[in-house]
Amino acid sequence: MRNMCKTEACTAGTFKASVGDAFCSPCPAHSYSSMPGSTECACLARYYRSSSDTSDAPCTSTPSAPRDLSYEILGSNVLLTWRLPKDLGGRKDVFFNVICKVCPTGSPGPCVRCGDSVQFEPRQVGLTESRVQVSNLLARVQYTFEIQSVNLVTELSPDTPQYASINVSTSQSES
Repeated sequence: MRNMCKTEACTAGTFKASVGDAFCSPCPAHSYSSMPGSTECACLARYYRSSSDTSDAPCTSTPSAPRDLSYEILGSNVLLTWRLPKDLGGRKDVFFNVICKVCPTGSPGPCVRCGDSVQFEPRQVGLTESRVQVSNLLARVQYTFEIQSVNLVTELSPDTPQYASINVSTSQSES
């Protein structure tokens, strides 16, 4: 439904990105223009465009948490696996970050981030596959792993990325 008159300003709910003979276009998904003559449509609350998105791209949101997070202990290593989030936020560029915390057992106190000795294969942030192997874990220690879902608009949101968490206790020492 294009605004057929090229010489008039675009009506509310439509936009024209450049001056000229082009027709007005309806606002992309999750966006709006409330003023006639808009050159782009603003995103609705909790929707965003990344810096690489064009002005005629739909506005998108952050992904929901990963699903079905599970683990398998392999000696002093842990293999974490999960399924894609139910809601990708309208984008295809979903990535995963792993946060590792050591939690005190038998005594109250906060969990603290794992040290640099803990290794992540293939890496800790920007994972494109839904699995990571964590190595150099200490025996008889409780770890909490949080798997965050992020995409290219996550950094634009004031909200913390959605995540799934799982507690893993290592029981055997590596000989």
